[in-house]
Amino acid sequence: MADLRFDLDAVRDIASDLRTIASEFRDANVGSERIADATGHPGLADAVRSFAHSWDDTREEMLGTIEGLGEATDAIADAFAQTDSDLADAFAEQPAGATGTRGIPRAV
Repeated sequence: MADLRFDLDAVRDIASDLRTIASEFRDANVGSERIADATGHPGLADAVRSFAHSWDDTREEMLGTIEGLGEATDAIADAFAQTDSDLADAFAEQPAGATGTRGIPRAV
């Protein structure tokens, strides 16, 4: 009999990490403004702002991808949790004597 093993906690941790990364991407310009202000030099501050803002389109595209991955990862974890629950319910509902060889439940 094949075993299906799936670490739901690890998958949910990945989804959480992806949400954190997406948040950092979303707030990147705010951080770059603080960095630009901290340089203490108007020319360098302008260069930092220019670099950060030139990444806006790329960052927005990446943000959409990261958010999509996070949502997909959550959906995967939810689907496996539901499958596990459904399988556990199916085993619990087996009528007496409904086992095949080696005590493995069989379809009735």
